[in-house]
Amino acid sequence: MNKDRGTIKWSAMMLPEHVQLLREWQEEDTIVTQPQLDEAQLEQININLQRAYTEHCPIQLKVWEQTGLYTVSGAIQKINIHEQYVKLANSERIQFRHIYEALLDE
Repeated sequence: MNKDRGTIKWSAMMLPEHVQLLREWQEEDTIVTQPQLDEAQLEQININLQRAYTEHCPIQLKVWEQTGLYTVSGAIQKINIHEQYVKLANSERIQFRHIYEALLDE
């Protein structure tokens, strides 16, 4: 079996500036750009959030962060229009601008 040392064997021949640039390049690859939503999608998210809040039914939110996209489920405990966030029953606060999809769990 070949036991390759990967980048370790090449690091002796690389300048520290090159190593730093490679690390920055790897970090940039992990950043996920925020999805751009049109008016119809924003309106549908708004309708689903209001409906889930008034009818006390669970909702599934697809949320964006710089490190990636993830899904959160639960009942909405509070919608704060002034500070623009949704608070779920598990006490998680999600900013409106980070929500890119809202699906009702009926």
